Amino acid sequence: MKDYLKYYEGIITVLSPVHIGNGTEIGKKEYIYQPWDHMVIIPDGMKMYKDIRRKGLEQNFIQFMTNTSPKSVSLSDWMKQNGYGRADYAKWTKYAMDAGDAFSSGKDRPKGIVAFTKDAYGMPYIPGSSIKGMIRTALLVWEIQKDAEKYKRNRNEILLKSRERANRTRCLANETGRLEQDILFTLNRDEKKLRNAVNDKLSNLIIGDSVTIAPDNLILCQKIDVNIRREEKKLPILREAVRPGIQIRFPVTIEENEAGNFYSIDDIMEAVNCMEQLSNEYFYVRFGRESKEENVVRLGGGCGFASKTVLFSLYEEQTVEVVDNVFKNTLGKKYSEHKHERDRRLGLAPHVCKCTRYNGKLCDMGMGKLEFAEK
Repeated sequence: MKDYLKYYEGIITVLSPVHIGNGTEIGKKEYIYQPWDHMVIIPDGMKMYKDIRRKGLEQNFIQFMTNTSPKSVSLSDWMKQNGYGRADYAKWTKYAMDAGDAFSSGKDRPKGIVAFTKDAYGMPYIPGSSIKGMIRTALLVWEIQKDAEKYKRNRNEILLKSRERANRTRCLANETGRLEQDILFTLNRDEKKLRNAVNDKLSNLIIGDSVTIAPDNLILCQKIDVNIRREEKKLPILREAVRPGIQIRFPVTIEENEAGNFYSIDDIMEAVNCMEQLSNEYFYVRFGRESKEENVVRLGGGCGFASKTVLFSLYEEQTVEVVDNVFKNTLGKKYSEHKHERDRRLGLAPHVCKCTRYNGKLCDMGMGKLEFAEK
């Protein structure tokens, strides 16, 4: 049977700030905020420390850095108190970014910054695995929508299991794993080990890491929860994110064959539109935040529940019951602290939408427009 490869350039045009975390945080004693130009500087630690030693402030600086009191001042304040200014910061800068709408009130307390994924040279990029994971979820949603009756057993299994107390990190892992197996692991190349990657219908899709992103295209975004009354709650979390308008480019290779066993680019585009339509219908419309464009994807950290789940396709209006069961049986005291007991009454779970502000405008996190150009 004839197999052949096709090559594409994938492009995601950023519509709202996109954050891909690397698991580290830049503490308030590791960055400098410049209020005069609303920029945040990430200094080169070695260069900065050499200047501090040259000025005879080494012990003072060590005391400052080892002070773990919540009331301890930020690096910006320490620098100001010790006579440093913009000329010094310019010599130490590793990279700088627009502070965005963070610190916009002038009264905001310094916070840690969740760092963006960077390569060995300190350049931001988006791993291909993050993009493929987003596409994988969309294809699962699309397959369920095409034949919901086919996955009735999975649907009942997940509903029943959601009512049982469980570890938060493992809740429904086995059940959703079986659903993924039933949908995607169907190539029968290894009949003894069904979960073997050679059986995966996405084994034909190779997505490489994105082209690196210039550090000056990063901005700071504050996490904001929005409820259905359109009330905003700012949370003490800042994220490095790619600014809107930037194009994220990445290589894509697809193996195709005459039997049609694999997904095509057209399938992928239909799937992402299907997922966004469902998310709009059963979640974002309740906040007045449904997207209006085609080919919209939601990528990375801070996007919230709707961008990561297949439950809307399985349960539609009944999704709130399953999600509430999961929260009730995994969150413990936090279930009440986060006021999830109101979810069923509202007919919405979770009951907040994950947002941020950019140029003063409230926007969802992580939105982009996806396209593919054949090479």
